[in-house]
Amino acid sequence: MELGTFGAIIKFALDIETKIGNFYQTASGIAKDAELVSIFADLIVRGQKRMKTLERVRRENVTEMILEPIIGFESDSYRIDFEIVNDDNLRSMATNIETTLQKFYTTAAIKIDFLIEAAYAFELLAEKNEETIKRFSS
Repeated sequence: MELGTFGAIIKFALDIETKIGNFYQTASGIAKDAELVSIFADLIVRGQKRMKTLERVRRENVTEMILEPIIGFESDSYRIDFEIVNDDNLRSMATNIETTLQKFYTTAAIKIDFLIEAAYAFELLAEKNEETIKRFSS
């Protein structure tokens, strides 16, 4: 699906963050590794904060949502598989989710650079994903 407006990008971000929150909620109940459960708990809280941030960004930029067309930004490039096979692959799934999300927010920030504050918020979200990727790697 083409993410051809700021509104479409925000809607996609909210939808994907909801799905990711649900994944981490489920994963925290399945994971046997205490460290992983702790990380997932942190990510659930982070997800709630991100939803509030995205809602705020949408509210503050509502007038710009339809004014500037965005070209060449497809949601298909950021599809995430949320099917949990077993707890052995939870860490790699979470790393994949965070990597995909980091790429999405980085690209989105570039595409919406005409909205300086929104682009900056997306850059910060991408940085948090980068930090989480490193946390999963250690």
